[in-house]
Amino acid sequence: MTGGKGSCACGKTKYTFSGDPVMTAICHCLDCRKLSSSAFSTALLVPSSNFHFEAGAPVKTVDLKHHIDGIDMTPHFCGNCGSWMCKTADDDRFRGMHIVMAGTLDTEDGQDSKVTAPQAELWTKYRLDWVKPLEVKQCVGFE
Repeated sequence: MTGGKGSCACGKTKYTFSGDPVMTAICHCLDCRKLSSSAFSTALLVPSSNFHFEAGAPVKTVDLKHHIDGIDMTPHFCGNCGSWMCKTADDDRFRGMHIVMAGTLDTEDGQDSKVTAPQAELWTKYRLDWVKPLEVKQCVGFE
């Protein structure tokens, strides 16, 4: 997948990114489960210099408590519908990156067929019992 675009549920907040994602991963951490209202989240790690919000509804951020790993995460939401678009983190491993939620990607065929398959599952110690591991790198935390 080289570059992409995405939008929120109401379509008023849009973004684009260029280049290939550094990584695509599934995250089972408790924050991602809460923010996504799901069993896990799927995200693409994109350099911030390649990621741009377009004009539209204002993007809102929320200051979260420290992540379970002690990292300060800042989720970014559509200011109109509240869709979780991406997050940034104040940590050397993620500084200069946008963690883009894969469910917000807009694909030409309306499916995720061009989205890079996950290369890793993160925070597997929080994976729900009924979610089966993928045949990818399994990480207890971020590493």
